[in-house]
Amino acid sequence: SSDLKTRYLTSSARPLQYRMTFTLSLPPDSMDFAFSIPGADDDDYFIERSSAGDTINVWLTDTALYAQELIRSVVTYPFTDTLGTDTYRTDTIAGRFVRPRQTRGSTAARQSYRVSSPLSAGSLKPGARIRFTSPTPLGATDTSKLIVYEVVDDSKIRVPYSLKPDSLNSCITYMDIALKQGSNYIFSSDSAAFRSIYGEVTDSTGGRFSVRTPESYGHLTLNITNHSGQRIIQLLDRQEKILKEVVMKEDGILEFPLLEKGFYRLRAIYDLNGDGRWTTGDFSKGRQPEPVSYYTTEIEIKINWEITQDWDLGIRNSKPATMIGQGGTTGSTPGRI
Repeated sequence: SSDLKTRYLTSSARPLQYRMTFTLSLPPDSMDFAFSIPGADDDDYFIERSSAGDTINVWLTDTALYAQELIRSVVTYPFTDTLGTDTYRTDTIAGRFVRPRQTRGSTAARQSYRVSSPLSAGSLKPGARIRFTSPTPLGATDTSKLIVYEVVDDSKIRVPYSLKPDSLNSCITYMDIALKQGSNYIFSSDSAAFRSIYGEVTDSTGGRFSVRTPESYGHLTLNITNHSGQRIIQLLDRQEKILKEVVMKEDGILEFPLLEKGFYRLRAIYDLNGDGRWTTGDFSKGRQPEPVSYYTTEIEIKINWEITQDWDLGIRNSKPATMIGQGGTTGSTPGRI
């Protein structure tokens, strides 16, 4: 599709009173994206980009500014003209936000503020990083209201931790904490433990969670051979969703630990241009898409099993054979991980 190589602004929106969002058809890479609001100061807002760079969020921090129903902004973005040349285009974009009508007082929106984390999921992977995610940029967190206890017999032991904000996304902060495999914990968050920069506060919440042991997962080891050059190895589920992706520069051993039981697929992309991603074909340049190959069959992962498979990348296969029930454990050995 030619769209994959054409630069343009795909969307602009103001989904929240104090947030404007712009998306680009391609990451700007070495090109730039510029944003301004005529008449506003630079400290009336701040800009954050997604890790890929193709989504730009503008958080409006000045109350008088975001109280306006209509905000006109000026954006300059990479644009591919009719001759196929990458240049820049500047547009004035109207961002309109109509406040929803409140039916029962003005506290409804404030009460809906939630900060999510994996601690409410019931069980964590060994070594999992604990991430707290807010719908809006986080302000100061009151750590006296955020407590983690380890449950030992009938007693609760408080576990020390520290919070570390994400370097790119102001809506995310991480909890650095030493948790033990196989142990049980209680998480307690009193009301107003988390606060956004807009004064939203969380309600009290809490619950129990545990940390699983490596023995409750399966372990897959691949011995990848017979290809010179860079390749991308992808671990997929049955619906072809990418679960993990690894760039390998040469043949060797690749391990996928801590896998849930079930059936998996493996796909290799022969990364001919070495850019670390699958490159599509380009009819106008006579370029074929980078070749792709699958491991011959699905692989069944079982709890507390280590599976080792050889994969000859010199042989290219289309979609893998679907497995039913048992099987697929050639070269597999049960045992501790």
